[in-house]
Amino acid sequence: MVLNTKKYSQIIFYFWIYTLLVILWGAWVRISHSGDGCGDHWPLCGGEIIPEFKHNKTWIEYAHRLMSGSYGLIVIYFFFKFRKALVSAFTKKLNVALLILMITEALLGAALVKGQLVTTNDSFTRLIVMGFHQLNSFLLTGVTFLFYLALKNEPGQIKLSTYKPFIFFLLLAVSGAIAALSTTLFPSISLFEGILNDFSTESHLFVRLRIIHPLLASTIATSFMWWLYMKNQSRAALEFLFAIFIGVITLLTLSPVYLKLAHLLIAHLLWARLFYLFVSSPDSKSV
Repeated sequence: MVLNTKKYSQIIFYFWIYTLLVILWGAWVRISHSGDGCGDHWPLCGGEIIPEFKHNKTWIEYAHRLMSGSYGLIVIYFFFKFRKALVSAFTKKLNVALLILMITEALLGAALVKGQLVTTNDSFTRLIVMGFHQLNSFLLTGVTFLFYLALKNEPGQIKLSTYKPFIFFLLLAVSGAIAALSTTLFPSISLFEGILNDFSTESHLFVRLRIIHPLLASTIATSFMWWLYMKNQSRAALEFLFAIFIGVITLLTLSPVYLKLAHLLIAHLLWARLFYLFVSSPDSKSV
């Protein structure tokens, strides 16, 4: 089956934007402690298709499920649309990867709800599931953006020129999930108190682990910035500098909601930026 790949590349690009919106709304569910807005029912909400909206957290969680459900249907549509299409082997692999990651994303979300690993739950199990959830969401947006790039370059076949930057970035992203969960469950009254709690043996494990993220950010993000600058990628280097600046402001202002969401969005945008920089196509040069 012959497809207008240029047209579908644009569709996939807008779908990538929608993916970011779904992820940001999911973060808002966590931040607003709305994860139990539908009880421990999944995929139904309170055991009903359309629940009673007695509490704000119910509509927040229900809206996220509607967005996620719509997302899943679109991915299934793409899977069958591209399965027999005349596209490169790499594009077909991305099509399958997108379906698999969508399924694992849904299963991880279900695990959080069914296991009641939401709102004020501070168990180690929640930390592990949240870490995998963060990892999966970044892989999901990464594959979606790669899907867009692959279709844009059809009939040629793209490939990643290196994998190391992506591994380091994913490590940074997972540590960010730990820090985000910690600040949601154990907000600090002041920056000084927060620093003291980070190093106190009496603090909760989540609090003592959250220091990992700023340490990794200061090393990995700074290394990215310097390396890109040396490769004459000044714009990308400045983008990482901006991300570091937002991270510092988020830390100094004790992680207000709007900065938490902005921080997460910037991370996903930089993640896509790395794919753009390190993808090799027949008519382009990689970094």
